[in-house]
Amino acid sequence: MERYISKIIEFLGDDPGRPGLRETPRRFLNALLELTYGLRESPPSIKFFPMEGNKYVGRISINDIEFVSLCEHHLLPVMGTVTVVYEPLNSEVPGLSKVARYVKWLAARPMLQERFTVRLANELKEVLHAKYVYVRVCALHMCAMIRGVKDEDMYMVTEAWTDGISSDELKELRNSVHCKVPKIVLTKEY
Repeated sequence: MERYISKIIEFLGDDPGRPGLRETPRRFLNALLELTYGLRESPPSIKFFPMEGNKYVGRISINDIEFVSLCEHHLLPVMGTVTVVYEPLNSEVPGLSKVARYVKWLAARPMLQERFTVRLANELKEVLHAKYVYVRVCALHMCAMIRGVKDEDMYMVTEAWTDGISSDELKELRNSVHCKVPKIVLTKEY
């Protein structure tokens, strides 16, 4: 694979043998492997904790889980946050970090944000043993920021929800759930 990456560098018009680029094929390959570990690793297990005789009535919101992924069209980074809202079916609740690990695992592959959002909602409903799940994803796409339209301020918001949520609950969630978007300044006058 490193030979192929060297050939790409050569095709672009540079010398893959020069000192600054000698290690680049290995580093690039390692970066791609890190950004796509979700394709090769099993999903993280979700550990549940009992509420000790109490039943939790209400919903749980986990906000601004940061993730990094790759746009499947250009293999350029996608960076954003996920907010997950769900209502548990029983008196067990998952570990907070496990939900974040699941989001990061699912994001660690080439993706379309729209498909990622729907898949995340559907899979989390199962693994969280939830009555319903609502997911909102806000993300910056480097493919739109640094090439093509070159719009530094544009970001995408997607949402998905599963069955089990009432229309009133959905309306309220859609109006109240917000997520933050990482801010990257590419050009600025100083």
